[in-house]
Amino acid sequence: MSNIRKISAAVFAGFMVVALGVYVAASGREAGYIPDIEAGYEGMTMWQVIVSGGAVMVVLALLSVAALSLIIFYAMTMKKDKLLPEDFLESVFSLAESGRINEAVTISAGGTSVLSKVFYAGASKRDKGPVMVREAMEEEGRREIDILWRRLSYLGDIAAIAPMVGLLGTVLGMIQAFNVIAFQAGAVKPVLLASGISKAMVTTAAGLIIAIPAMIFYSYFRGTVQASAARLENISGELYQLITGKPGQGG
Repeated sequence: MSNIRKISAAVFAGFMVVALGVYVAASGREAGYIPDIEAGYEGMTMWQVIVSGGAVMVVLALLSVAALSLIIFYAMTMKKDKLLPEDFLESVFSLAESGRINEAVTISAGGTSVLSKVFYAGASKRDKGPVMVREAMEEEGRREIDILWRRLSYLGDIAAIAPMVGLLGTVLGMIQAFNVIAFQAGAVKPVLLASGISKAMVTTAAGLIIAIPAMIFYSYFRGTVQASAARLENISGELYQLITGKPGQGG
């Protein structure tokens, strides 16, 4: 967990620097900065494109930090071998078959995987009867899967919020462009009109650039959680039988 926090902190710090730069540059632009027209003929750099999106790009940068941090965190914690480690299952069955069920309970007590927690929840109630074992395993299994779904929902929220923030930037950019037309005395300078339109297009594109990968990874991890939940239901029946010595169905 400490490595995950270090990675997230490093990513967050890097993007905070970028976000601060975007904010400062965008503030200077909105205060009256007009880009060099001659430089425009040579094309805009990536930084100039980001800055042209205005202050809304700061919010989008923060959302991108959150999305990237969550993706890294999920990639490290939502693997099948992390949630339902086969080596743990083999060790538990090997110990139980040799009559060392207490040792199996001991190695599961400090486990962090979903499988070890479900097994420990049931095994710790084995002296209270099969009914209590089943209820404890079912309750722990539901709780662990619910935690996975709640964690995963954050990435889905970002995938939904990012396009709306981009749309907000689009609306603000169009308002700026129409204000130039409405309140500019004399002939409207195309460069001022283009500034608002540029903000509108850039923020929309940025919102989609964040949302599309976030939704792709959300769909991938959602499939992982669904597969793990189905696998856990099948394994729990075997664990129940292992603990109580009675056949049982997965919960």
